[in-house]
Amino acid sequence: MKVTVEFLSLPTITKIVGGKSLTLNFLDDTVTINDLIKKLANGYGEKVGSFLLEESGKLDMTLKCHLNREEWIPRDQLDRPIKDGDLVTFMMLVGGG
Repeated sequence: MKVTVEFLSLPTITKIVGGKSLTLNFLDDTVTINDLIKKLANGYGEKVGSFLLEESGKLDMTLKCHLNREEWIPRDQLDRPIKDGDLVTFMMLVGGG
């Protein structure tokens, strides 16, 4: 199973992984967004893992996850299954005024 991961407004991660997007391969067909995050952290090191996740294991509160450019995934629903061909986007939302 192949899943594309996209990083928007995350220069620290794009520098480490070598670009704004990448494709991850999974042997298992039952994969969640949490599994994807763990694979990123294991494959690209602690810096990526600590940037994406808080100490509690939840997605960092400054980041948002978007599935297939259609649906925002809340931080407490990262156990959501993903499918072959899905696009998972992580982005930092910036506020100000």
